Amino acid sequence: MKSQPTTTLENQAKAHLEDEFPDEHATAVRVVWWDEGGHLREVVRAAADQIGVRFSEAERFPLELRRTAVKEPESPHVWYIPEAKTVKDSEEGMIERDWFRDIRETGGEIELTIEQLTAELYEVNPWDIYDIERGTESDRETAAKVIKNQFGSGGIPRYGDLIGEIITKGEGQILEHLLEGGWPEIDRDDETIARVQKSLKDRHVAPADSAETPEEIEDVVWKWAVARWLVAEGMDVDAFPEGYGKVGSTLGDINPLKRIVDSRQSKRLAERYLSESYWGDVIEASDDVWELVACPVDGALDAALWDAWLESLEEGRYTECIERANERQQALGVYPDDIPWTTLWEQAEQVAELELRFAAWEERSQSFDPFNQYADQEDGTWKIDYGVLELEITGEPEQERLLNSHPATESLPEIRAELLETRYMNYLEEMSEAVVSSFSTGSPLAGQDAAYEWWTDNEQDLATGETVALFLIDALRLDLARELANRLREDYSIAEETRVSTLPSETKFGMAALTPGRAHRFRVKLRNGKLSVERGGQRLDNKGNRVKVLEREGWDVPDDRNSGWQHHQIAYYDKDIDDIGENELDNPESHFTSYIDELYDLITEKLENENWDRIYVVTDHGFVLLPKGTTMESISSYDGDGEVKYRRIAGDDIEDAGTGVRVTGQTPGTEYLNTSVRLLAKPRQYNSKSGLTDARYYHGGILPQECMLNFIRIEKE
Repeated sequence: MKSQPTTTLENQAKAHLEDEFPDEHATAVRVVWWDEGGHLREVVRAAADQIGVRFSEAERFPLELRRTAVKEPESPHVWYIPEAKTVKDSEEGMIERDWFRDIRETGGEIELTIEQLTAELYEVNPWDIYDIERGTESDRETAAKVIKNQFGSGGIPRYGDLIGEIITKGEGQILEHLLEGGWPEIDRDDETIARVQKSLKDRHVAPADSAETPEEIEDVVWKWAVARWLVAEGMDVDAFPEGYGKVGSTLGDINPLKRIVDSRQSKRLAERYLSESYWGDVIEASDDVWELVACPVDGALDAALWDAWLESLEEGRYTECIERANERQQALGVYPDDIPWTTLWEQAEQVAELELRFAAWEERSQSFDPFNQYADQEDGTWKIDYGVLELEITGEPEQERLLNSHPATESLPEIRAELLETRYMNYLEEMSEAVVSSFSTGSPLAGQDAAYEWWTDNEQDLATGETVALFLIDALRLDLARELANRLREDYSIAEETRVSTLPSETKFGMAALTPGRAHRFRVKLRNGKLSVERGGQRLDNKGNRVKVLEREGWDVPDDRNSGWQHHQIAYYDKDIDDIGENELDNPESHFTSYIDELYDLITEKLENENWDRIYVVTDHGFVLLPKGTTMESISSYDGDGEVKYRRIAGDDIEDAGTGVRVTGQTPGTEYLNTSVRLLAKPRQYNSKSGLTDARYYHGGILPQECMLNFIRIEKE
């Protein structure tokens, strides 16, 4: 047997033709080539062309070659017949169709199939290439296609590689096929099993010799490959049974599974190698399982990593937990992002980050400004609120196809519930207490930049004559605005400023504060028993009035994202976030962050494709999003002549004593108020006369989440 022949199928066919044609093909002789199966058509055609003889094919019936011969030029010809010379007849048995005896005597006759021609190259029996007596016609077609593809790929295949492709029906080499697809495409007869075992032995998979069934061979191959990867990442080879730890002499065989996983990016491979435990006992005996973190196979390893990570979390080593969870995500990056194991470790990183921030919050100084503490760019507690959103979005990965024995299935739901419900609710309650205390002992809004002053502060920049778009986003909470700014910062020049919403932190007042006009002329007052807003006597209670003011100042206000943007000054209103929250959509956290993706795309579209010079993103108020299932507390509001809403009451006779925080025109930071307003701070409270019952999402009060805002200026660098 030749493992590596030096000639091709075409050259081998050429040699056969040269033996049959006399006198260097000078006479008008014929050579008939019988090819059972008809797979050598192009090979014989190419060989005939090489030696300078013509090629004719019997397309429907062999004898048609005689009918067409009269039209053939007087030159040597190969008559190719894609059929067997000997056929089986139902009555007479095998019949030899000896219709071309005269051709054979004056020229020549060849009976060769693709299996036989290939066998000649490798000096083996034809049935070693493909045994047509055992296979189906369909399988034979597949084998022939494999042979032609292998020889047509630019080289001469090694015998073992060719046979491997034939055995797997063109689905790859045997070892790689078993690692990726398992046995299904391979025949299950004893001879094929033996050939598979021989191929695996050549690839140093020694334990396969003791396996008897396809299922046992699969199991051995998978365990062998996983062991190879664990060894490559640092596991002691002696920790494995004989045959699994030692590496063969061929360097390319050290880790074939890694090559497959790296190249396929397959969710199915993730399920195969992470849903099962392969070397649980070996991994359990490891001194430091985190040395193996870069190995993305074996469910037992992922489970052991989780146990070690959880131990670090319980010991308060949060920074280490963040780093290790990120390391594991990087290792699992060889798979698609949507596998539950990647989500699990993404959530692990989020959990550790939240634990770190809650720990910092719980260790805070007793005296602090809750508004500054919330809004601080680097260390503000706004990161707690955004972390809670992110943790909710990643869902419940332990409910998907994790290994049943994976310890995260028990521990992660408890951790998540503790953070999202108990710890987050405690944080909101404590923040509200700090807000009330800050007003009773000082003036926390004094010196803060106010939203109603924004237009005056930016008047010159807004009147430069450049193409400027003003995005007036309803309910863009500070943490969402910061996430948007961070994403935009990668490609644009970004300037951010923190401002306090006009109180009460509701759309009517917040959007009125963002219309053109002098800050000192802005007023919020009672009018006929209802809180109203105006600037310079111009009522701004509804969007129609606000649009008129903008248009009077030269701003166009388009109705949607796709039309009405022709002018060089655009004010665009968008209330999607508020609609999501107030309409009580399922999974609002996911909708909020998806909206940021959409807003990012819209801004980049305007800057890149429509060449806007500058975009401002401003907002009217933030919001509170309570944990699922939170019980609300309805409180009795006052009985005066003013107005009662969900999170505030307004009236000239509101007393100092009462729930929440009372602010007036004499309160530093709210000089625009011409009446008294009492704003609720407790996260679970609402006024009983407001008429609302469901309030997981709300705004209007005095919590920093409701009234501390981030305004963004975006320009090309």
